[in-house]
Amino acid sequence: MPDRLDPTFVRAQIELLRHTHPGIWDEGDEKLLADMLEAETGLNEFLTKLVRQMNNAKAMGTGLDAELVDTRDRRDRYWDRYHGMRELAHKLMAQAGVRKVELLKATLSIRAGTPHVIVTDETRLPQHCVRIKREPDRIAIKAALANGEPVPGAEMSNAEPVLNVRDK
Repeated sequence: MPDRLDPTFVRAQIELLRHTHPGIWDEGDEKLLADMLEAETGLNEFLTKLVRQMNNAKAMGTGLDAELVDTRDRRDRYWDRYHGMRELAHKLMAQAGVRKVELLKATLSIRAGTPHVIVTDETRLPQHCVRIKREPDRIAIKAALANGEPVPGAEMSNAEPVLNVRDK
């Protein structure tokens, strides 16, 4: 294994990475990028920095996943509150026998609704009233191909090498 990285190779790999994954570079990566471009570090030293950056990106992604769940839950609570208050306003106006109220910030009015479809038994619907989503069953395809059965329109890919990272 070489002590130093070939700068031409590093530049080519960086440009390929920038082209295929343009969103991964942010301002904090300038030091890392400079190190790669200049190839000032040895391979192990460089990979150590790269693993640090990978772990940081993974931690941020994991944190954002949790934040998204919390934010989605909060959004759902706000929508529930909105619909509950809307229903309360409707019931109060209906109970009072008022069809329209003009306020400073809004006008509330009760109008006739539009009919909507209620499906009571899916199995009894005629064909022209049913949509069927067609999508590949990759598990069944893989099992058939593994058993040597031909599957028109599908084939197995060649296995590509994968980087395994075990944190210590």
